[in-house]
Amino acid sequence: MKKSFKVLMGTLIVLNVALLTIIVYSQLCSSSSFIDSERINIKDKSGSNRVVISNMDNIPPPIIGGKHFKRAVNPAGIIFYDKNGDERGGIAITDNQVTNFNALAFDYQNADAVGLFAQDNKEDNYFKAGLIINDKDHSGKAGANTNRINLLTENGNASLVIKDHNEIPRIIIKVDSLGQPTIEMFDLEGNSTWKQ
Repeated sequence: MKKSFKVLMGTLIVLNVALLTIIVYSQLCSSSSFIDSERINIKDKSGSNRVVISNMDNIPPPIIGGKHFKRAVNPAGIIFYDKNGDERGGIAITDNQVTNFNALAFDYQNADAVGLFAQDNKEDNYFKAGLIINDKDHSGKAGANTNRINLLTENGNASLVIKDHNEIPRIIIKVDSLGQPTIEMFDLEGNSTWKQ
């Protein structure tokens, strides 16, 4: 009896391995090696999202401090989360009737910290791309930050704008679309005090 049981179990194991091999082989050799999905959630061991890849219809709302907020627009993209489930950045691809807007962002705990973006309109020749750097706002208010540095190109005008803690531009270094360079400084109220 023991010998018959061992033979039966051995046969079942061999057949299972053969069946799994056939299934894997047929999947690898099939004409379609794509995975189609409207959203993919990558979770940690606790079940919290750490990365979400989604189309624009299923993109999750921003989560800051455990609270859900409404997005200004619903892009397709990839959202990154910290271990508490709060949004910490992502890649957004927005395509609507007026414009294409693509961005890569990394966040502080409560708001955007650094962003790279590219925009071009569909109905005119307007375009803009840049790097945005923000200070962290210590009030704890969701979405609050202080924009400090902008490195931009906009319709052929390239500029570096450095702002104070009140978001008032204090120094602007610019080369316009005709190649004319300027450096300008501003006072605390935003009035020009020096230009070269």
